[in-house]
Amino acid sequence: MTATTISRPTRPAKTTAAPAVRTIIISPVNRYGTFAITLDDGRSLVPSRQPLLDTARLLLSEGENPNAWIEMRRARNPGMLAASGQIGVCAKLTVREDRKIGPVFVPYRPFQNFDTEDGA
Repeated sequence: MTATTISRPTRPAKTTAAPAVRTIIISPVNRYGTFAITLDDGRSLVPSRQPLLDTARLLLSEGENPNAWIEMRRARNPGMLAASGQIGVCAKLTVREDRKIGPVFVPYRPFQNFDTEDGA
């Protein structure tokens, strides 16, 4: 009996790069819960009451990987992580608050534009 060697095609090694982490720095604008947002690339964004979620939607619309993570840190203490999450998950959420229920995460629904070209 003789041994036969079977040659198999070689596959390229899988490279599973960890998703990127984007960082935002927030600082209070007023006492009503609005925060100024600065991205890790130096861009300043429109102030928001939910900076992590709004920035996630912006990054997703710019083509960022939905599996990448976003971290929110405060300008006063950038060494401490205030909140984080996957961009794709955060982009699907918003915060709802009313008199009966405190702030809770709910699914995000974009505003509908009811304006028409003829102004009706």
